[in-house]
Amino acid sequence: MYFLGIDGGGTKTTCLVSDENLNIIFRSVGSSINFYSEGLEGARKNMKDILLGIEKNTGISRFDAVCIGSSALFARADEKTRASFCDGIFDCGNIIMDSDLFIALKAAERKNCAVVISGTGSMTAAADKDGNIITKGGFGFILGDEGSGYRIALDGIREAVRSLDETGEKTVLGEALLGFSGASSKEELVDIFYSPEKSRKEIAAFAPYVISAAENGDSVALCVVSYQLKLLSETLRALSVSLGEKPFAALFGGVFQNSSFVRDKFSELIKDFTSGCEILKNEPVFGALIAAKELTENDN
Repeated sequence: MYFLGIDGGGTKTTCLVSDENLNIIFRSVGSSINFYSEGLEGARKNMKDILLGIEKNTGISRFDAVCIGSSALFARADEKTRASFCDGIFDCGNIIMDSDLFIALKAAERKNCAVVISGTGSMTAAADKDGNIITKGGFGFILGDEGSGYRIALDGIREAVRSLDETGEKTVLGEALLGFSGASSKEELVDIFYSPEKSRKEIAAFAPYVISAAENGDSVALCVVSYQLKLLSETLRALSVSLGEKPFAALFGGVFQNSSFVRDKFSELIKDFTSGCEILKNEPVFGALIAAKELTENDN
């Protein structure tokens, strides 16, 4: 038996192929399958390309079960949505599509656990006592993404520009932004950021500069990071209230994984309404494999 687990994030798609015992056979990373940002046909094409790569490298084209975790979804996809994305692409009759938080919770493999994701975007989720998934946040880069790499970077970029323009507080982020962008002056930043307009992923790449400056004591950068983490902590607080108990917090995403400074600050912010905090031990895509295996077990 072969299972396929898919984590369709906002900027990339990670896939794992396993045998019936969840031993990993192959790992693949490709373009995003978020059909809101890529469009349905673009997302389908990206998925086809990933599957062709898997077949080329493994010889496997048919799967006994597939689970797709998608950043485009808040909950389990209905049949129409699933069919519109999957039909004609997968050689498998046992497929589910759900949110990327669903597979992250599967990956946590523990009860009373809330998953907090902070990568390019951000979101929190947990399962209640009846198994229903409750989410807070996750409204995307226009409406939300509090505490995400994108929001930390964007706020940092704006403060950097204000520093260079001498309209805001002096910060090392000004010179950092010039180096990051390749600009020799503040005037060049306009063309660099708008012609063509930089993507969310490109903007989010400035987040490590902001976090590093904060860790080294820059007051402006520290305010940016602290404010965004406070906003993200409030989404987890609201989730805790909805659950009616203190969950354990499993953290995932580049912002958390790449900075112990951020993890420590966030842990301090959430200590009163969680039972503990650590990095998610399994990456979310492994949770998709677990869910795929459960599909075949439920059929028996």
